[in-house]
Amino acid sequence: MGNHSLVLNGRFLLQNITGVQRVEREILVALDKLAQKGLIATPEVLLPAKGEIISPPELQKIQLKRVGKLTGHLWEQIELPKHCKNKVLWCLGNTAPVISLLSSRTKLLTMIHDLSYKYFPSAYSWKFRAFYSLLVPLEISKSDVVVTVSNAEKRAMTTHYPSLEKANFHAAQNGGIPDDNALKVLGESVPGLDERQYGIYVGSLSKRKNAEGVLKAAIKFLEKYPDMRFVVIGASSGVFDSFEIEIPKTVEARLEMRGQVNDPQKIYDAFRQARFLLFPSFYEASPMPPVEAMTFGCPVISSEIPSLMERCDTAALYCDPHSEESIFDAVEKLMSSNELWQQLSTAGRNKAAEYSWRLQTERLLALSGYEK
Repeated sequence: MGNHSLVLNGRFLLQNITGVQRVEREILVALDKLAQKGLIATPEVLLPAKGEIISPPELQKIQLKRVGKLTGHLWEQIELPKHCKNKVLWCLGNTAPVISLLSSRTKLLTMIHDLSYKYFPSAYSWKFRAFYSLLVPLEISKSDVVVTVSNAEKRAMTTHYPSLEKANFHAAQNGGIPDDNALKVLGESVPGLDERQYGIYVGSLSKRKNAEGVLKAAIKFLEKYPDMRFVVIGASSGVFDSFEIEIPKTVEARLEMRGQVNDPQKIYDAFRQARFLLFPSFYEASPMPPVEAMTFGCPVISSEIPSLMERCDTAALYCDPHSEESIFDAVEKLMSSNELWQQLSTAGRNKAAEYSWRLQTERLLALSGYEK
């Protein structure tokens, strides 16, 4: 694959930035930095001619190239393949063009982040599920390289698609905060225990993320610690209505629902002052909030699920996400021991230093045959 020039499917630049688009953007920036240093030939990034680029990334070397007349999946399926013959195409957002999959002239690396449409079918329309149910097996069988974002997700995907038990299926962990920021933050001191006056949750407020468990634990935390606050960052449009949880008047003013925050710096500032990140999710593939929090010395209370145990290792405090008692016991354990807090704060920063978007990108390049 390495003898071909590299093309990145840039359709993600026109999409709202959720977890998948964030990964694609960080890999694009990492590619640009490698190209600046002359470590790789400058890749092409192709995207539809129509549509506004959302939060244009700062690129020094890579030029964005608008091609075709279509948009969305139609552009990806019909027009993108025309520009990728005799090249290596990276499709990092779960989907890839069928024409390229079936062509021997295009070498294809496809990143499938997870199989949420199979794990949580009720969260998706039948049209979405039908499209993915047809496309994903084809991607698995016809891509030259298939990549997912953790070994835990690799194992989970293999149970649904046994054909993935082959040599060209790999895992490459996501980074955390942008590499330049991480290097700077990890070289600085961070606020100590006395300066951290709230717990925090960052993530979408959905059932699969255990939003109900987060809110119940936050209420108990605020009732037990009247000098503390709890901050929730994430989309909250009516999502709690289905949980029928009443927020007591006594804690209402100290439960800060900040909603969707699109400015990463505001989230980093929140982590810098947080006592702990509560992250009792039922399902994750390779989430960013735990590593982001650890970068700022904010200890993580995580659900004891394979992907999070892989990502956080011994640098987090674990709980059973299905047990309200287990979640709050972990909060209590951390609140009652300054020694444990300091230990996890330090361990978290050391663990966060192991992750970077450059490492993930270099892994993808190596899998594509682009050795350093």
